[in-house]
Amino acid sequence: MIHPRRLKGTPTNLARYYTIGDYYSKGSDEHSEWGGKLAAELGLEGKVDPARFEELLSGKVGDQQLGRRRKEGVQHHPGWDFAVNAPKSVSIMALVHGDERIVAAHERAVGVAISYLEENAELRRRVEGEIVHETTGRLLFARFTEHSSRELDPHLHTHVVVMNMTNTADGEKIVSLETRAMFTEQMVAGQVYRNELAYSLREIGYEVEFDPRRGLFEIRGVPEAMVRDMSQRADQIEAHAREHGHVGQAQRAKSFYATRRAKEKVGLDDLHARWTDRARPWQAEIDRVSEQVCEKGEQSIIPDPRTAARAVLFGIRQTETHEAVNNLGRYYRTALASHVGEVRLGEVRPLVAEQEARIKLLRTIRQTGDQTLLKGRTSLRTVRLELALSEHLSLAMGDAAPAATPERLVEAARAAGLTAAQSAALNGIALGTDRLVAIQGVAGSGKSTLVGALVQAVRPDREVIALAPTSSAAADLGAKARIESRTVADLLATGGRDITDRHIFVLDEAGQLGNRQAMRMLEISRHTGALLILIGDTKQTGAIEQGKAFWLLQKLGMPTNLLTESRRQETDAMKDAVSLARKGDYAASLGALDRVTTAATSEDLAKDMVAAWTRLKPSGRAATNILVLDNATRLIVNSQIREVLKREGAVAAEDRRLEVLTPAGMSDQEKHFARFYSGGQVVMFSRDNAGLGIASDAEYRVVGTGRDSKGRQVVRLVDQNGRTIAWNPRLGKAGHVNVFMAEQRDLAEGDRIQWRLVNKDLGLKNAERGTVQKLDGMVATIRWDRDKRVETVDLGIHKTWDHGYAETVYSAQSKTYARVYVLAPVESGLVNGQNYYTAITRAQYGVKLWTESQERLAAKLASRSGEKTSSIEGLGRLRTDSHRVRGTRHKDRLDEARRSNAEKRDVRLSEREERERQTRERANREPRGIGEILANRAHEGATALDRFLRGTLSRGQDQGSARTDSSERADPAPHTPQPQPDHGHDHGGHDR
Repeated sequence: MIHPRRLKGTPTNLARYYTIGDYYSKGSDEHSEWGGKLAAELGLEGKVDPARFEELLSGKVGDQQLGRRRKEGVQHHPGWDFAVNAPKSVSIMALVHGDERIVAAHERAVGVAISYLEENAELRRRVEGEIVHETTGRLLFARFTEHSSRELDPHLHTHVVVMNMTNTADGEKIVSLETRAMFTEQMVAGQVYRNELAYSLREIGYEVEFDPRRGLFEIRGVPEAMVRDMSQRADQIEAHAREHGHVGQAQRAKSFYATRRAKEKVGLDDLHARWTDRARPWQAEIDRVSEQVCEKGEQSIIPDPRTAARAVLFGIRQTETHEAVNNLGRYYRTALASHVGEVRLGEVRPLVAEQEARIKLLRTIRQTGDQTLLKGRTSLRTVRLELALSEHLSLAMGDAAPAATPERLVEAARAAGLTAAQSAALNGIALGTDRLVAIQGVAGSGKSTLVGALVQAVRPDREVIALAPTSSAAADLGAKARIESRTVADLLATGGRDITDRHIFVLDEAGQLGNRQAMRMLEISRHTGALLILIGDTKQTGAIEQGKAFWLLQKLGMPTNLLTESRRQETDAMKDAVSLARKGDYAASLGALDRVTTAATSEDLAKDMVAAWTRLKPSGRAATNILVLDNATRLIVNSQIREVLKREGAVAAEDRRLEVLTPAGMSDQEKHFARFYSGGQVVMFSRDNAGLGIASDAEYRVVGTGRDSKGRQVVRLVDQNGRTIAWNPRLGKAGHVNVFMAEQRDLAEGDRIQWRLVNKDLGLKNAERGTVQKLDGMVATIRWDRDKRVETVDLGIHKTWDHGYAETVYSAQSKTYARVYVLAPVESGLVNGQNYYTAITRAQYGVKLWTESQERLAAKLASRSGEKTSSIEGLGRLRTDSHRVRGTRHKDRLDEARRSNAEKRDVRLSEREERERQTRERANREPRGIGEILANRAHEGATALDRFLRGTLSRGQDQGSARTDSSERADPAPHTPQPQPDHGHDHGGHDR
């Protein structure tokens, strides 16, 4: 891991800290070294000299003094510390067991990682009033390798102290360093280090075990108990972070400093003696690892080009699972993480460059989304996908008949009490001849009311179906409009079967559609002729998958009707808060909320919010929804609320501990490879597999991975009867596989429960909530909120539930509450403008929010919109690939395609009508007795035989005619006797 930190303190104190040591005495075998391309220019090499080090930290380079001139003098920031940390098992084998080859491997790996970071060194200058960043690729740094943590555990790590200086070439003026790009790439550099180190360890003779999702590894055979015992510092940080809800590297840094112990000065020899004593319980295991290394011996591992190619292909496809455009380094990092110890940056980088040379990866030239895209790239596959959206948009123009008459629309609008803007939108989607139209409406603008009016206005032969990406949103719209509802995934799974041009799809929360889902919806619309109406808001939480299709289609020219007035908020203050957030004025929006509460930690914030909620009366609690940004925070809040309710007696004192299944969060790309599965996971299939004896919806536990008789990687599953199955995940569809983590939850009577996966057997939607009225063993009697029905559910069988007190913003989208409490830790990766706007727009009357700092939160929301990336936008092709431009450029081809589509739909409709007619006729001829049944069967058999004989005779006649025609057209071959008619025998056809 690489942890970057801005240096604080005086140059004198910093120089002493790194060269002498603060909490243990530096040993002679602890490495220090100058490095970077600037080092040679300044004549720096070998061991770091403390005096010169202090001088450079203060910004003195020869006669030059770097820094900004202020009244109080020159101010110069000394630099940054990029700390590179070895895995704990590596530290144990290197420092406790004493394998010096590992220390050397660590030093080489640090060098490769820091060289990668150096490539991203920049300077910043002002050109014509604008800030311009220029890549220099030149650093000066001092490396200090240390052997102990502050808790005096064995900890091999190197501090790379990067001086705040750079230049563009030897002899050029030295200026201050800009580290924006280096901080962006530091996680990539960390993965470069781990892969380089693991590869070297394998060459020494060690075996490694790694997590392909996170790219972390440990040496195989080093006992986990020993790793834990030698990781007191890590345990302290982990416990503090878990207790205070610190998630992510930035937040965990708080736990790092909060748990730092006082300095204790000891000698390195004394430390080695302590480590040897602490290691005694595991000495046999460590010796066994060492013996295996000796038996294996050192070897030179030749890189496998096929493995590198697989890693790069996976890196590209996995990286673009969630974003259309990514930094180049992210492709490296994902590829390397998937094959730790098998490939290095040196093998991966040329193959990625080859993808660029073959135009499989494209360089973006425009900012897209809110990532810092310093080296933005997108794949040709993704570009083609977005271009296909534009193509479908053009094909949909003028490809439908109006869904209603003006008279019926006026009547429906009046009956529904629509505003002028809603009426205009209704006319826009129902009177046009475009097969694809949209409504872009602010949150709470009455889109559901408009859909209800549309249902009343459409022609009698048309059928309206409510769709949404989530089952709860689809069910909500369907209930309000009193029409059939389905999820997008459900419709796509059927391929649009039984859909015709008489159907109208109203797809709510269209902003949550990823590129691939949007593409498949447009294909079904083109294939069937069904009218597709997209309804959503580009300012709310977007898709989890790659793309922002709703936004992109609007930019490409999709006919869009606007609803700009929110009708949900009932108070002036709430209307102001929502309006200001939509404009991006987050500081003013936060100020307009009912209250913003601040505290030092996430734990304190959660406690304060729960206390405020529990002070409410039962009616107030029922009308107030608690929204959080991530599942980790949701678990903390749920736990605290349960404690309060148990003290109050609202939740029974006696708990039942039950197993729940929570999604493992694996992408379709990851599901295809055995290496991404780990012991303890639960796999469920949506399709039977007779060959392996796998039944749909049954639980299969992962016990490990291995290889089959052909050397292919397989996942070893165990069913509920203990039978072991070797399953190759590459042989099936990832969409038919669900992977869960098994966790434990306490449940009692009175608990609130939330269902977290659609369950057709129980008739439950995702995110549906209810109250446990009775709990008998594993069987719960639950009263559901949606329709107040009471249902008995065996939670030993149906396990996809969780406590239902707090809800994530994503699952709350499309819902309305009287009041909302929002927990928004500033450092959470999910704090962004879209999530904030979605959260506060759920409330009618008021919002209270909890965060560490109102000012920092406002700044974070302003800098992180949450908007996703687009390939076409990144390539600067929004106008070039718009419907207007493409429609003109390809007019003849598009007109022909529309005509062909219409003809094919007519043919399919005629075939369907014929099948329906035959079905009706058969139904009308249903036999009434056994005699009639036998007679019908005899008649069907005779008819079939007659068809067979006629076909046989017809084919014989055709073949004879063909032979005759052939003989008449071709002259007989020379010396070939011709067949003569036989007049002596009459071979009647009936005798043959």
